[in-house]
Amino acid sequence: MIDVCLLLEGTYPYVAGGVSSWVYQLIQEFHDLSFAIVYLGSHRSTPRRLHYEIPNNVVDIREFYLFDYRVEREKNFPIAKENLQKMEEFFLQVKNNDTASFNDIYYLVGHPQTRRLSLFDLVYSREAWEMVKRLYAREETTTSFIDYFWTWRFIYLPFFSLLKVDLPRAKVYHAASTGYAGVLGALCKLRYDRPFLLTEHGIYTRERKIEISRADWIYSASANEIKVVERKDIFREWWITLFSYFSRLTYERADEIITLYEGNRKIQVEEGADPTKIKIIPNGVDFKRYDALKKQEHSGPLRIGFVGRVVPIKDVKTFIMACRRICDEIKNIEVYILGPVDEDEEYYRECVLLTKMETMEDVIQFKGKVDTWEYYSLLDVIVLTSLSEAQPLVILEAMACGVAVVATDVGACRELLYGSSADDQLLGQSGLITPICDAESTAEAVLRILRNAHLRKNMGEVGKARVQTYYQLNDFIANYQMLYSRYMQEIRWPELSLKQLEKESLNTTV
Repeated sequence: MIDVCLLLEGTYPYVAGGVSSWVYQLIQEFHDLSFAIVYLGSHRSTPRRLHYEIPNNVVDIREFYLFDYRVEREKNFPIAKENLQKMEEFFLQVKNNDTASFNDIYYLVGHPQTRRLSLFDLVYSREAWEMVKRLYAREETTTSFIDYFWTWRFIYLPFFSLLKVDLPRAKVYHAASTGYAGVLGALCKLRYDRPFLLTEHGIYTRERKIEISRADWIYSASANEIKVVERKDIFREWWITLFSYFSRLTYERADEIITLYEGNRKIQVEEGADPTKIKIIPNGVDFKRYDALKKQEHSGPLRIGFVGRVVPIKDVKTFIMACRRICDEIKNIEVYILGPVDEDEEYYRECVLLTKMETMEDVIQFKGKVDTWEYYSLLDVIVLTSLSEAQPLVILEAMACGVAVVATDVGACRELLYGSSADDQLLGQSGLITPICDAESTAEAVLRILRNAHLRKNMGEVGKARVQTYYQLNDFIANYQMLYSRYMQEIRWPELSLKQLEKESLNTTV
């Protein structure tokens, strides 16, 4: 039997980044446990390649693609009025962030033994068409029904298709986010009655709000208007509502919720998480390994590093604009952007174009995905201009190497650089915090560090002391060892009879 099934949305092993590195680290450190990976992507046709190796203790990998579902005719059951009523009630509950009917919907749409509504029914039946018309009438919106109907399909069919997926059996299910991965966790808990753990790095709903506010793939009638007016965008709100529902469902069904720092814990409670379920386990790095990497003293150009994916949420453009301002003050600098460039190729091209427009192509080098180990000893300062973060591993790695940091005031960046407690704050500052989307403030912070060698050295020493005291890999592993041990118990897997399933489905009409 598999020990741990990891539920991952858009991360390991096909997407590089902090969460993926965390997953890889977890699997490697627990080499005596067997792992299954359930990877959720958007489209199967999207180009993908492994960014990480697959350790030998990963014994099962399954991939599901949210928008590649098939709408096929299944065994023909009459569409009972009571079932349509339950479905309609579910949509109303989603709007009110009420998860009470999730079990009913799973047994009605998802489980093969009790399923009485198929995707085909929801797409092509007259009854479903009339249901969507009633939902539309409740909205009291001027948006066209056709736009409403197609958006309804685009939003909900991936969710319903997810309820049907075949998942591996494991002693513990562990999601690395809420969202669709969290839905799978709730599904496993319901079907197999096994513990479900959630580790939330960034707050999923907050990050999706940022992406949705900037998305150009969500239809908006106002986008075609010349006159700018204040109005609600029903479809953007629709997506946000659905993701809020996913988070509430995940929080309610998880046996334990792990977060990385106190700020996240407070937001989770605001979003509906039970505070008694939440445990803080900060990230950790192998301090001895990074401490052994001695910084290289050099008399050449000052070197600035940006470590992260070249994607909008990292706000690389603000970093580039800050570098333009820095170059105006200090002529002899080199800038390295260290991170994958293939996740959002259009954004990467825009960043390259901006670099050329600012005549910085001889200064800024896009290195792509590299082993950052080779660069930390060369850098004088590392910069993060992210719009959202959790507890960035790159900051911990940089501090463990004695590199000063400039970061935006998001996630745990402030407590990493300034201290998370009174005792921690006594160590001093290991870098400087700046506002988001503020190239001028970012440039001023970097210039302050580059112009003062004593300050730069002192920040590096503080960073080393902070990581050594509070963010050691051994502590991280010990915490998860205790967590897994508490929930991982051998059990038998009795096959549930149809009668038992019907009883569990809270009287779903069959």
